[in-house]
Amino acid sequence: MKIFPIRQFGSPILRQRAKNVPLEFLKTTPFKQLVQRMIYTMRKTNAVGIAAPQIGKAFNLAVMETRPTPTRPSLKRKGPIVIVNPKVLMFSKTKKTGWEGCLSLENVRGNVPRSREIIVRYFNEKGERAVKKVTGLWARIFQHEIDHLGGITYTDRMKNMKTLMAFSEFKKRVLKKKNRPLK
Repeated sequence: MKIFPIRQFGSPILRQRAKNVPLEFLKTTPFKQLVQRMIYTMRKTNAVGIAAPQIGKAFNLAVMETRPTPTRPSLKRKGPIVIVNPKVLMFSKTKKTGWEGCLSLENVRGNVPRSREIIVRYFNEKGERAVKKVTGLWARIFQHEIDHLGGITYTDRMKNMKTLMAFSEFKKRVLKKKNRPLK
């Protein structure tokens, strides 16, 4: 299987609102193949999520999964989760600022405030409706991917653009600091 080419920052599709996916499409072989290839692409690129616009499809569809990655080696495996036509029903007022990266902004990281908790409604890949309360990293991932479906990138959410940095600087200044032994 080949990974999807990823649309990069500046591509017009990343700024468009995605179209809802007709639920009857979820039963088709092309949809199942699309989801399978999105998951494959997400895993091969060490991402924790990918939205359809990032692969050039203006569909209200994203896949997410946590597992150990080079920048987050201690992550527990959970997923994959497929979300179709998601809608955030509630954002907590309490926010947490955390580092984010994106396949569509290659080799860049920035500090982004996100709600610590959200309630989201979506359909899974079988067309089953779900309403879930998600917290922590999962809330961040859901918000990041759902933003893509609305034509928003994480840089639009940043409060301090001075935290935007190349991944090489992020590794030297942030990851190295996190992994430093306590004194």
